[in-house]
Amino acid sequence: MIFGGNKFLRRIISLILTAATLFSVTAVLGSCGGKSRIIVWVYSDEYRAELENFLKTTPLDLSFTASIRAVNSSDFAGELQKAIDSGRDIPDVFMLSPDNIRQYIESDLTADVSALGLEVTIEKYFPYVAQAATDSRGRVKAVGWQADPGIFMYRRSMAKAYLGTDNPDQIQSMLSGWDGFYDVARKIYEVSDGKTRMLAGQEDMLRPFIASDTQPWVRDGKLILSPRKQAYVDYLQKMASGHLMYTAEQWSEAWLGGISDTQSVFGYFSSGICMLYVMKKACGGKMNGEGSYGDWAVVPGPANYCWGGSWFAAYGSGEHLDEAGDFISLFTGCTDDETRLDQSVRYFRTTGEFAASSEIVSLVRYDPQFEDPFIGGQNYYQQLCEAAKGISMKNITIYDSGITDIFNKYMNQCAGGLKTADQALSDFRTSVGIAFPELSVD
Repeated sequence: MIFGGNKFLRRIISLILTAATLFSVTAVLGSCGGKSRIIVWVYSDEYRAELENFLKTTPLDLSFTASIRAVNSSDFAGELQKAIDSGRDIPDVFMLSPDNIRQYIESDLTADVSALGLEVTIEKYFPYVAQAATDSRGRVKAVGWQADPGIFMYRRSMAKAYLGTDNPDQIQSMLSGWDGFYDVARKIYEVSDGKTRMLAGQEDMLRPFIASDTQPWVRDGKLILSPRKQAYVDYLQKMASGHLMYTAEQWSEAWLGGISDTQSVFGYFSSGICMLYVMKKACGGKMNGEGSYGDWAVVPGPANYCWGGSWFAAYGSGEHLDEAGDFISLFTGCTDDETRLDQSVRYFRTTGEFAASSEIVSLVRYDPQFEDPFIGGQNYYQQLCEAAKGISMKNITIYDSGITDIFNKYMNQCAGGLKTADQALSDFRTSVGIAFPELSVD
């Protein structure tokens, strides 16, 4: 089974775009004089527009022209297979997410990056980015474009009122582990007389909590409910029984409403992409004093985790591998050419997105433009850089997205009091067995 892509990216598309189905606008960029035309697939029209604009404005003489197509991530697998079956418009370069990267890099659909004339080194990329792109034979099959390490964002005004300070260093000290996170949640609930809760819903903390798990969801064809995941069920019950969080599903109207509400939700597990494209849009304002704009702060929170991210891979049987490598190096910084690296740096400075290349991050992390008034002038690039250092993606499998979604469904029911923990886990196993009949779930 090939999964359709990162759930977060699917939701972002639904929030930003009006179309929820395949977006098929194609743009041919650059001069066509004697150059090879490559086809590039990305997950949203926003990404398409960013890449398109960048290619139009780069002063470099590129070896290709690019036809860029935005494909909804939930349709990606089917559309790719359709293109391969027909032999027409197969992408030379396509975007991958944490949810589907393992499936693709373990197949012949992706080329070894060395065949593209590229070399990915741990020294130039955050280690987890390279881990995720390396197949079981040790071959690097994709190059990290955007890293999306997780952070915790909290309301400064609420922190002052309920915790006595809004200072990020002091708040982080309180939230440096899950025991401290629970203690802060309980204090906020008590001091606010139940008017404010730590989170909008349990899904916010699920991925951060299980990110440190040393065991994968599946090993040797068997579903594993590890001690860490069992510990999450116990922690969830404790938070729910204490009324320390709401029961809103991520990206729902109620979840989004807490971002602008003056009192109800203290914080959100988030990322740079989520901050830029979701929280800013839902905060109810565009400058200090409007909605919750300017009332946020960023800290690493109780755990290092990966929220999302994206990689570029080349089609393994493509006819334009050199040109595909040229395209990928331009956007990812996977190059020793300083002129080309400068163009990669320009892209991330322009968009404000967080680069997967630690080399690029080191060149831009202190730029004043990242001192964002939305978070009280904090430099979010520095916060994300620190968060990225402790992330591991060693244990990801091709089943992670599907199983985590099923687990989340039943944890929502558990948090809402619709099922006991035992019932939720029993139904979880049953549902995994139905979704993936090849797995043993006993």
